[in-house]
Amino acid sequence: MAAHNNAYSLPSQPLPLSPISMIDVFFPGLTNIPAALQQLQAGPNSYGRVLCICGLAVFFGRYVNDFFEAFVTRHFTSRVYVSHSNEAHDMLVAWISSQPFSRKASSLLASVGTMRRGSANDHFDGNQKKSLQYSPWNGSFSFWYKNRLLTFRSVQKEGRIFREEEISVSCTGRSPDVLRELFSECRAEYLKLVKNKTSVFEHRDGGWKKTRAIDKRPLDTVILDEKKKTALYGPPGTGKSSLSRAIAGACDLDIYILNLSGVDDSSLGKLFTELPAKYVVLVEDIDAVDVTQSRQRGTVKTGQDETSSSMEKSQGRVSLSALLNVLDGVGSQEGRVLIMTTNHAERLDAALIRPGRVDMKIELGYTNKDINARLFCAVFMRDDTLPDGSRQGDEVTLGNLTTEFANKMPEQEFSPAEIQSFLLEYRRSPHMAVENVQEWVVRTREGKRQMKRANSWVLQEGGDILG
Repeated sequence: MAAHNNAYSLPSQPLPLSPISMIDVFFPGLTNIPAALQQLQAGPNSYGRVLCICGLAVFFGRYVNDFFEAFVTRHFTSRVYVSHSNEAHDMLVAWISSQPFSRKASSLLASVGTMRRGSANDHFDGNQKKSLQYSPWNGSFSFWYKNRLLTFRSVQKEGRIFREEEISVSCTGRSPDVLRELFSECRAEYLKLVKNKTSVFEHRDGGWKKTRAIDKRPLDTVILDEKKKTALYGPPGTGKSSLSRAIAGACDLDIYILNLSGVDDSSLGKLFTELPAKYVVLVEDIDAVDVTQSRQRGTVKTGQDETSSSMEKSQGRVSLSALLNVLDGVGSQEGRVLIMTTNHAERLDAALIRPGRVDMKIELGYTNKDINARLFCAVFMRDDTLPDGSRQGDEVTLGNLTTEFANKMPEQEFSPAEIQSFLLEYRRSPHMAVENVQEWVVRTREGKRQMKRANSWVLQEGGDILG
């Protein structure tokens, strides 16, 4: 029994642990290389030796390459990074894409029509229709700039929603002066591209994105009552958005268009903090989101009304208090113009439009005789011969037609957009426009009456169902 027990007894001393080398801490597996070399010398197979040597070369090469790249990047190069959401990205890509050396890039992004976000003049293939444009994408290449070798790199990285592009330009040396000179040149060339244009930004993916650049529109091309060209509410099609863009062009400012239905309280504040020092921000159809009624709904606290109030509040993602905070904070800084448009001024909360927050209010209503005449002239006053034999530059003929048109068109009934749409149908014949205007008035009135009856029926049916 004693012998049997001794056979299964545990050792009285613990087994010694192999010491961990400090080399393995920084270079895992490096201490096993001497043993591998001994086996390599003793091994009879020459092919096996070759494979082992290649494996060791790859092993060492990985460490050497990573160490060398990190060391050189940190101590011997300068680099400037550009976020895809910043306009500096457009400036750099526009300049890079216009340079001959960018054609040598092995990785390109092809696009039809306008460049990414409409920012650059890329390489065209010669066709005006559906022209192809190319720009460097997800790769790197080197180029000479002012006798310095620079490297352009585009990398795709995981973003909050989708992969985002990160661009960088680097050079050898600790001084980034040459990179600053490059970006200054990119900025100067970019400003030439957007000269006499208004850059339009919209909120997308949590930030501002440049969507297009439009020609600056002089204020005199916006046909409204001259006494009302100073501030904005009124029926659809009365020129609220057009006047806002004209104001941005007249002030030589970019315009930022905000749709409140796509943001909440936190993102609203973030968007306003990311605005530049000087800008025009256009909040279109502020009544459509119904943010202005949150205070009234919040006063209901009992019974079924409380449940209804909570449901209504959840539909409006932006609260009135959050909107007022940005208007009184970053939105009220000097050099910034805030324009809010609405089709229903009566729905707006008094706190939102009180003096101090809204300094100017103007109603852009339906047309009068003067506006009708100016709309007619704007469409037909051009120096070319029309198919009906008249010349658009003939002031006498056009003057008579303008007066006749203005007399036939009723006042305070149609929007400028409606009248302009009618006139453009006869853009080649002002005589036909005058001849058919009364028929159009009758037809349009009947269409509106039918639409009004249809809307009334829908509301009535909805009331019966809900009731």
